[in-house]
Amino acid sequence: MQNNFFLKKSFYIFYVTVIVLILSAVYIFKTFDKTSSDIEQLTLKSNIEYINNIASNVSSLINKKTDMNLVQSLKKSRALRNRLQEDLEMFQTKRYRYVYVVQKIPNTIKFRFLLDGAKKDKSGFLESFQPFNTQQWLDTYTTKSARYFSHKEIKSLWLTYLKPIVQHNKVVGIIAIDFSLNEYNYMHNTLNDLSFSVKIFMSLLLFIFIVVLIFATIDKKRVYLLKKQAQEIQDFNITLQNKVDEEVAKNREKDKQILEQSRLAQMGEMIGMIAHQWRQPINAISATSIAINMRAQMETLDQKSAIELADKIGELTQHLSKTIDDFRNFFKETKEKQDMTYGDLIQSTLDIVGVSVKNKNITIDTDIQSDIVFHTYVNELKQVLLNLIKNAEDVLEEKKIENAFIKIKAVENRLIVRDNGGGVPEDIIEKIFDPYFSTKTLNGTGLGLYMSKTIVETHCGGTIRVTNDTEGAVFCVVLPSNK
Repeated sequence: MQNNFFLKKSFYIFYVTVIVLILSAVYIFKTFDKTSSDIEQLTLKSNIEYINNIASNVSSLINKKTDMNLVQSLKKSRALRNRLQEDLEMFQTKRYRYVYVVQKIPNTIKFRFLLDGAKKDKSGFLESFQPFNTQQWLDTYTTKSARYFSHKEIKSLWLTYLKPIVQHNKVVGIIAIDFSLNEYNYMHNTLNDLSFSVKIFMSLLLFIFIVVLIFATIDKKRVYLLKKQAQEIQDFNITLQNKVDEEVAKNREKDKQILEQSRLAQMGEMIGMIAHQWRQPINAISATSIAINMRAQMETLDQKSAIELADKIGELTQHLSKTIDDFRNFFKETKEKQDMTYGDLIQSTLDIVGVSVKNKNITIDTDIQSDIVFHTYVNELKQVLLNLIKNAEDVLEEKKIENAFIKIKAVENRLIVRDNGGGVPEDIIEKIFDPYFSTKTLNGTGLGLYMSKTIVETHCGGTIRVTNDTEGAVFCVVLPSNK
């Protein structure tokens, strides 16, 4: 009688286990389906952002080289048209297959070519042009905002990105970029195929479970089956333990990848900072090269002037090279500890991020009262300081603080970063170092401060804390000195 009780109990346990496995499979499929959709959207978004950068560069290039009305400048100088078209050709690749500039003919809904970036078969200047989806082009003129659309009506494998060229608060032309969707479609089809395979596997798994349940119910040799099932449950527990160990290891690897992704996100911000630091030297090099060209054409370029202009270009080039070295050293992985002071740490970090912050009208004040030498992981601490500065910058920019400032102070073994952004709300101040917790309304991953805490406390043996003062948040990093 007691044996029958235990056998019946084991039979019920088997039923429950099967149901849990089915529900788990359904949950895994839904998670996979959502992840696939997120990947597709992220891929398209990153491509659109990249196209927008290209269009912005083209727009800046055109506005820079046309010092008057766009059409009048192009009509006046055929050489200018040729140079700009050659510049547009440089953007043409297999992915971005066509870059061109058109203008709406006044008082009509038709357009005409101003610049054609095709390497072959160029359209003539002011040649008539009738696009697909004319309304999209007209809306770009009306709204003065960029847009993109795909040619679904002709089952095309590309989409068109439109960006208006605005001069004197008036749209004088449209930059159009045809972008290939082959890569996006390939990813979409691949994910669909994989999703279909998962559905087939789930259906097969469900069918197998149903068959097992039916045979387990109608089989007359219940005792034999229950003993077999008991052994299967024991084997399943062992397998489950192995899977748990595997999943724990996978989760640790995922944490490592997440931290790496956070570092890559910082690298994306770094690229923007490089652009800020390079813009002025590049403009100066361009102006110097134009001066050399003009003097050479006018036969007024003497040896002394040539040497001076060449030296000037050399100095600017060395500045660009130093910028690259600074950013490369920042992202260089160092597994060995190095000696540093807070002054070195602050200066090397501001060499990278300082220009970007000041361009947003944020004042950076430094007060170094420490000459202690620390033996630690320098590049990782640079990432911590950079993250604290960027967080303060985001808060000040989001809240539109007037007379915004970031103050960095080093006293003995303490590094203090404060701002006047209003501080961290008291109800969440204890959570901001938790993983995936973010106070940012947009693009917040919740990894920056978590990563900073891991670096300071786990890797460098220090501490990091946050408090509020009357003006804003105060972050304090304390490192152990060599003493």
